[in-house]
Order: sequence, then structure tokens, then C-alpha cells
Amino acid sequence: MDDKLDYVMAIDVAKGKSMYYILSIHGEVVLDAIEYDHTLSSFKLIDLKIREERIKQDLAVFMESTSIYHYPVMRYFLEQGYKVIVVNPNLVKKSSTTFRKTKTDKLDCIKIAETYFKEEIKSNSARINDIYFNLMALNRQFLSLEKALTAIKNRYTRLLDIYVPEHELYYTNSSDKYNKKYITLFQYLPHSEYIQRTRIDRIANILNLPFERKYTKRLTKEAIRLKGISKNAYPGVSKLSSEVENLGQIISIMTYLMSEHERAKTKLITLGKQAKEYKYINSIPGIGEQSASQVIAELGDISRFRNYKQINAYCGLEPSIYQSGKAFYNGRITKSGNGLARKVLYTTIMGIIKSSRSYYPEHPINVYYTKKKENKSTKESVIATTTKLIRIIFSLCKNELTFIK
Repeated sequence: MDDKLDYVMAIDVAKGKSMYYILSIHGEVVLDAIEYDHTLSSFKLIDLKIREERIKQDLAVFMESTSIYHYPVMRYFLEQGYKVIVVNPNLVKKSSTTFRKTKTDKLDCIKIAETYFKEEIKSNSARINDIYFNLMALNRQFLSLEKALTAIKNRYTRLLDIYVPEHELYYTNSSDKYNKKYITLFQYLPHSEYIQRTRIDRIANILNLPFERKYTKRLTKEAIRLKGISKNAYPGVSKLSSEVENLGQIISIMTYLMSEHERAKTKLITLGKQAKEYKYINSIPGIGEQSASQVIAELGDISRFRNYKQINAYCGLEPSIYQSGKAFYNGRITKSGNGLARKVLYTTIMGIIKSSRSYYPEHPINVYYTKKKENKSTKESVIATTTKLIRIIFSLCKNELTFIK
């Protein structure tokens, strides 16, 4: 547990404004709940009040995470040298023991302040220009682009099924539909009838556009094959339909997102390699550059955790507990922690399992997962295996070791 300071400034953050409340460890109210806008002058006024009380060095700035609204408040007090702690709102909710239904911003502020002194705060101190903070921001952007790209790819496929219904026959494997040469083909010829009526050399030239060199001979053969496949196609709409231009629009958006997604990935990996944990996590078979960087982005500085159980709690992977009289059992995972960390760890686990079955069957993760699958569901097995991976990651990083087969 972090050492508690003598004073806490609890902040109930809202959009564009916040309620501030300063409480001492002995219960003395130093600053009663007061609301200010998120402006520089307001921040300076609060800072001045703290300096007048001469408690800056003994004060923690404590707030709930509110997606983006807490960013201006967090930034100001970090830049002024305060210890800033941002926690999951569930911690405050869990800490509250009142049965009253009354809810005001002032009461919320008081609850936040009391939570600081009552609960164990698991190393959630924010740091300005921190590599982990920047990594998390990069990973969130990467995941956001990935989500948008998935939606656009689905739309792209649906439109192809209408305008070029034979397109699946073009590819050697399903991922080829996102190959640059086919994307370019559909951008220039977004309908089967266009492909049917276009000269073979023209089709070959279109297929060659994404490449710097000319592959005329090979692409001419492919053009003949594609045109042959299209001869018997019958799209859902005529080539004269106004809907056909939708495919070109979607392709433009998709190619832009693919480019930005790749750029975000490169930046994520470049920064991830600068983290001290990178070489230890990346040494685990099945964890590549991207996965290692994403794990670090969501777990942050692993040295701040005392044991792997704290990481489980941070990720919301610890089981809920039910006890009544003699009855005692563990329930489902709490899911009260970092949801994106769980998502990244799930993806990492599945990647390890898939690759290890072919190249490293004795991988401890694969062995553990296989054993759990004997009497548990797939979901339960993955959750159990995720905690196993966390133990391995924590041990390697704590002891500064790389994985040895």
C-alpha cells in the first residue's frame, strides 16, 4: 500500500467543472466543498489556497477516472508538482457504506476524500510525460483505429458481395481481399460488369498500380483469370446504380484507416521498446513486438505492484467472494479493473496458444491452458491462463530475467 499523506484534496470531476474538498487524516476540513470551472485562473486559485495553508508537500490530489474530463485537472496539478492519484470509480463506490439515496456533488467529494484514507490505493499515481502514460495513450488510439477499421472492413465486404459477388473466387485465402492490388482493382472497377468489359491489359495495369516495379507477365495471367471468373457473375445491382460509388468511398476510408493503423502500431512498438519491461515480456515465446508493447501500455510500470495478485486486481481478474455463515465460495471475476488490459491479455493468450501448438507445444501457457480445458469451459480456461501469464510476466520483470525454454 502507498504511504498516505496527511492531507487529501478530493476532486469530483464533471464536464468543464469540478468540486474540490480538502480533508486531513485526522478529519479536519481544510477546504469545504467548492466548485470551480476548468480554467487556468480557477486552477491557480485552488493552488494558491493550498500554498496559503502550507500543506502542498503533505497533500495528495485524489480523483476518479472520468474518461477524458479529468485530464485538464490532472495535467495542471501534475505540472505544479503535486502527487496526483487517479482511481477507478468502482473503488469509491465499494468504499461507500451509506444506505442513503441522497446524491450531491458535495457528498460525492466527501466520499472520495474518505476513500483515500480508508482504502488501499494500489499505486495509481500519475506522472507527467511518463513513458507508460504515453504508451497507454498510443495503445488506446491503436485500439480505436482497429475498431473503426474492423467496422469499415465489414462494410467493404458487404458491398463487394453486392457489386462483385464472385470476388471470393479471386483469392488464394480470405485475407487477400485486403491485398492492395485487389483493393485498387475494386476502386477502379467497382462492379462485375466493369471487369467483364475492361481489356485484359488494362486490368493488369490496374493490378500493378500499388507496386513500384512492373509485373506485366504475371499480372496479365491473373487478369485473364479474374475476367474469366467474372463472365458468369450477376451482381445485385446494375453498374449504373448510384449505389456503386459507395464502394469507392468505403475503399478510400479503409485505405486511410489501414495506413493510420499501421502508423500507430509502429509508434506503439517504437515507444514500447524503450520501457524497461519490454525485453523480459518480449522474450516469452508467442509474444511479439506489438503484444509486448500493448501489455506494457495497459499494465504500466510493473515494479509498482508488490505481487501478481495486485496485477490481477488491477485488471479485474480477481474472483468475487461470497461468504454467509458457513458458506464461502469464489464467484466470477470482478471485472472492476482495467477492461482494456483484460482485452490485450486475452488477445496475447490466444496468440501464444495458437503459435505454441505448432512451434512450442511444451510452452507453460499452452500446457496450463490444455490442462484447464479438461474440466473447464474455454472462457474459464482463458481467464485462469491469463493469471498464469501475469505470474510469469511479474516474475520475469521483478527478477530482470528473460524467458528460457
